[in-house]
Amino acid sequence: MDTNKISLDPSALAWRLALVAMLLVAGNIVLQLFRLHSNYEYFSGLALVRVLVDLDGENTFPALFSTALLLSASALLALIARLERHDGARDAAKWTLLAIGFLLMGMDESLALHEHLIAPLRALLGGRQLGIFYFAWVIPGIVLVAVLGAYFMPFLWRLPRGTAIAFALAAAIYVGGALGVELVEGWWREGHGHRNAAYHLLVSLEEGMEMLGTILFIHALLRYLAGHHGEVRLRFDAATAMQPLPEKQKGQRVLAR
Repeated sequence: MDTNKISLDPSALAWRLALVAMLLVAGNIVLQLFRLHSNYEYFSGLALVRVLVDLDGENTFPALFSTALLLSASALLALIARLERHDGARDAAKWTLLAIGFLLMGMDESLALHEHLIAPLRALLGGRQLGIFYFAWVIPGIVLVAVLGAYFMPFLWRLPRGTAIAFALAAAIYVGGALGVELVEGWWREGHGHRNAAYHLLVSLEEGMEMLGTILFIHALLRYLAGHHGEVRLRFDAATAMQPLPEKQKGQRVLAR
């Protein structure tokens, strides 16, 4: 028996990640409603609670969790890209590009780089009564999504039908939150501010959809790995580079590290 073997059940992992996401969304809603309807904004435990569940803040556990999800997707995409390249597959470069894209998305989630576009774009648009474009970064975001969607469409059609549907569903949920809900959120914030329950419910919906979309994508990637590349074995032996790789059993991939 291989005691060092780690098996991943895509569905079980996805359900556990989804449970964490749901708890974070529920926790954020409770926190924001408490802040709005109480006089205990600065009670001793609130700072810790905000770090644990606040979806509308930086340097919080939800931000770390979302970043980890995106980086995990990037790592899986990079693994698939390597396996596809080894097989001489046609779309190995597309998998690599997706891996880089999710790496950049993870960095952006951690550092909120896209928010630096808001002020200059808002000024460019006149700065007032922007409605759904209040968070002005959504304009280049919509253009980028349209361009990437058109670019990756042939790649999507070449994937197995189940994988293509799962990818499309995950993308629709993620983009629907990151851009679709963000448009409504910006319109509401411009007209009603952010100190109200409706705004925080929109934030919860947006972040929840982003996390759910990424989790579904991770699930689809793991199923694709299992279906097309079988068992993947990683070796982290420092001397691996000095030794030939063992012969692969059917359905196994051995990658030296």
